[in-house]
Amino acid sequence: MTEAEFNAGCTELGLPPGAALADVERAFMKRNFALIKSGTAAEREQLRALFDRMVAHLKDHPPAAPPRAGEAPPPPGAAARPGPVYVPPAPDPSAELLNPLSFDSWLVNALALPAALGLAALLRLTPLSFFMAGFHIWVHELGHATVAWFSGRRALPLPIGWTSVVPQKSIFVFLGMLFLLGVFAVAGWRERKPWPGLLALAALPFLLYLSWAMPEHRTDFWFAFGGIGGEFCLGAAFMAAFYVQLPEKFKWGACRYFFLFLGASSFLNVFLFWRAVRRGTEGIPWGAMVTGEDDAGGDMNILRDDYAWNNHHIIGAYNSLGTWCALALGAVYLVFAFRLDRPVGRLVAAWWPQPE
Repeated sequence: MTEAEFNAGCTELGLPPGAALADVERAFMKRNFALIKSGTAAEREQLRALFDRMVAHLKDHPPAAPPRAGEAPPPPGAAARPGPVYVPPAPDPSAELLNPLSFDSWLVNALALPAALGLAALLRLTPLSFFMAGFHIWVHELGHATVAWFSGRRALPLPIGWTSVVPQKSIFVFLGMLFLLGVFAVAGWRERKPWPGLLALAALPFLLYLSWAMPEHRTDFWFAFGGIGGEFCLGAAFMAAFYVQLPEKFKWGACRYFFLFLGASSFLNVFLFWRAVRRGTEGIPWGAMVTGEDDAGGDMNILRDDYAWNNHHIIGAYNSLGTWCALALGAVYLVFAFRLDRPVGRLVAAWWPQPE
């Protein structure tokens, strides 16, 4: 390592050029601890390699000790005798394994989803299930609002069983959605995290089609279908997002547990309900929550009256949607629990340019 490379390493660690060994060690331990909480194994290995090279450089080129009072400075070119170099121990693998904020712990990836589903199932059997009803309603209304936002409409989902929607399309909403997808992708690119960019790229065709190509009556259909459909799709998406590394500004390492449980509770609730509807032990939820069962503007009423869906179509569609969401979630779980995503990560890291 040259002197210029050493000073570049000091800058990366947040140190001034020519830093002493003790300062390099403290900066390394601070940065390594931060990566244990929210970084990746590759980032920690890269940091460790930089630290080892900087320590070796300091060992071969130790800074000259300042002369004591009354002592003449050493002649130019005289090399100081190197002293012992302290190398901090490598990170404890068990700490990484048990770190709940880690995305690379196979134990966390394997246990989190079954534990969330099991806790949601137990909660359904207790009086505390009443407190989750408001969250389930909000996810339902968020499903309506998601369709509205992707179709360029203003919408405000409220956890009281109502979503306020402006029927006219808004260029402001479309550009806002486009801007948010762009910010999401760029933030992931800068932090070398591929999932934000891939998710934004996957969402872009839906945004363009729903906003500009889908006929108006089909938008109304998906808006009505998207309430309960959102409980299935968003619930499964919240659980799948547990495994996705998002940009650091989202603080996703801790927040993802809330969305994991919310998704598990919402998905399990709607999944079991529509299985009961198919068995005949529950009825189709006609009407609306706010105005009652006689409201012809309820989601199921719109599907029946405006789009000629009979009971068989409604029950079959939602049960099929629940099955497909469960299968997709199971596939995501197997990929991340068994770390099958690692070959893709290594391939991406090989060609991804280093951030400036």
